[in-house]
Amino acid sequence: MKVVELVDVYKIYKTEYYEVKALECVNMAVKEGEFVAIMGPSGSGKSTLLNIIGCLDKPTRGEVIINGVETSILSDRELTELRRDTIGFIFQQYNLIPTLTALENVELPMVFRGLSKAEREARARELLKIVGIEELANRMPREMSGGQQQRVAIARALANNPSILLCDEPTGNLDTRSGRQIMDILKKLNEEERVTVVLVTHDPSLADYVDRVVRIRDGKVVEDVF
Repeated sequence: MKVVELVDVYKIYKTEYYEVKALECVNMAVKEGEFVAIMGPSGSGKSTLLNIIGCLDKPTRGEVIINGVETSILSDRELTELRRDTIGFIFQQYNLIPTLTALENVELPMVFRGLSKAEREARARELLKIVGIEELANRMPREMSGGQQQRVAIARALANNPSILLCDEPTGNLDTRSGRQIMDILKKLNEEERVTVVLVTHDPSLADYVDRVVRIRDGKVVEDVF
């Protein structure tokens, strides 16, 4: 089953004087349970592509289909619900709330779903255990290493049990050892929980973890290797 499908997707940024094609005629699909890496040099359109898959941005033209639904027909509220309930996001910068503990950061997405405090806390503690840092539940982000903060970010991304996990350079700010640990967590989630993972990276060594590599250059898919 295809959980993500892009059909003739373009993303064009226009100014008064010129236009830039960030994406040009992109066609690709991701099947349920796949682990896909999108690779390419800086400025190739990788992050733009991920943002469009995640419905954080809209294509200039073309179709973006998530779980069989063409997203252009959705209202802003429906897009928000799709992102909340179906897609988890992990970014290079962690984006944790600095005034909240690790536990509270993981609980946050569940607040917007209306879960009770007891339900949120139980789920958050379970997720911190899954990513291996349950003992850090009461730590503030400033009291944790980069690798630990990224584990919190992964737990937070999983809070609403998404079927699709989108990762934008999740190891980019980490040392090699911490980066490998993060990739091991993502691989385990993919294999054991059947979470579909789409990973943007410029690190060719991470290809060892994935089922498939989509290479992008100048906004175009130039290679798709299983």
